[in-house]
Amino acid sequence: MPRPGVLLVNPPIHDFAAYDFWARPLGLLTLGGALRASGVAVTLLDALDPGSPWLTAKERPRRRQPGRGRFHRAPLHQVPGPIAELGRRIGRRFARYGLGPDSLVRALESARPPDAVLLGCGMTYWYPGALETAALVRRTWPRAPLLLGGVYATLCPAHAAACSGVDRVVPGGLDEALAAVGDTLGVKLERDPDALPAHDLAAGVDAAALATSSGCPRRCAYCGVAALAPRYRARAPEHVEREARAIAALGIRDLALYDDALLARPERAVAILERLAPLALRLHAASGLSCRGLTREVARAMRRGGLCTVRLGLETADPDTQRRLGDKASLEDLAAALRHLEQAGYERRDVGVYVMAGLPRQGLAEIEDSLERVASLGARPHLAEYSPVPGSPLFDEACAASPLPLAEEPLHHNPTLLPCASFGHGDLARIKVHSKELWRRVAKT
Repeated sequence: MPRPGVLLVNPPIHDFAAYDFWARPLGLLTLGGALRASGVAVTLLDALDPGSPWLTAKERPRRRQPGRGRFHRAPLHQVPGPIAELGRRIGRRFARYGLGPDSLVRALESARPPDAVLLGCGMTYWYPGALETAALVRRTWPRAPLLLGGVYATLCPAHAAACSGVDRVVPGGLDEALAAVGDTLGVKLERDPDALPAHDLAAGVDAAALATSSGCPRRCAYCGVAALAPRYRARAPEHVEREARAIAALGIRDLALYDDALLARPERAVAILERLAPLALRLHAASGLSCRGLTREVARAMRRGGLCTVRLGLETADPDTQRRLGDKASLEDLAAALRHLEQAGYERRDVGVYVMAGLPRQGLAEIEDSLERVASLGARPHLAEYSPVPGSPLFDEACAASPLPLAEEPLHHNPTLLPCASFGHGDLARIKVHSKELWRRVAKT
């Protein structure tokens, strides 16, 4: 009897803008590894793979650095109603990033007829791309049960159930997805704790992603990690090393760390980085490291371990806002982290620091002051527009501050819309110019 087969699909993105910044479908790859360990045949269709064989030569984006670059972009002429007027108001055009419908259908038709299809969706406001893909899957494989998981399904399950047209919405993480697929296939699937993500399913890409833990012990007000992964689970350093070696065996040298709390336990981070050092990988911490967990020992281990892209999370320099957001980091914490990094051999100007813009009750002066203070410490400020996240502690306040119906329509969670800001897009454009000027000043030092 042939093994049951499951097709995992990472859909295109529908948005005003999208950029590949080590964007990998790690959730689907993790599920793929778990399914394969349970005897299920697994195939992945990643519509965001820049090296996809289903992209024509003209559509394939040029990439100067592994793991980073543009997606194939095609303007959308029919967009959801809530976005059409808002897009015109801010002068931005909605587009599809990744494979187009014709290419997706060809890719689907080339796959083995699946016994089940599981579709992911990475952001709540990206659901139109998932719904478009769901319709194409239905048309191509009308008899295959269709499941929808990921961030959108977990944070907006009622909306997904009402709008997606799939057979089953699967909120939650790996355990919930395994159970749902098992129910669909009529078999019992048990989680193998030693199973690794199926990185080989995406072996054509030039970079991979790895998470040394799931969840986060902190509860920052703007963050939805606790709603997505309520428990903080840290993997053993030897298990992380085994996965990194499997990735390196595929010929991949660039590895993005997807942790939300890599430095929650500094001594554990040191142990992991020491184990990864002999592999000579290029590590990238693009999500933002904790300033408070970045001790002198951690900074040295980062350097030895090959961590070459360093981003730190400050969010704001305003003490009142810091306390309101969860007291994650202060300017003093940032200064200490930069000092440790410099002593370990990093250039301060090569360290990026995230500053949030568009939080409820946040004024322009606070943002500009935060950018100035980051630059004064010799680091590069990076603006990050706030996206309201259902299930986060700040979401109710965001709903009260926004003129948009955030609770009813996930499209309005899109940070490009500045859904909770007390200022407009013209003000933000001016701040971005100012941020670039500050960076040029830092780069000259």
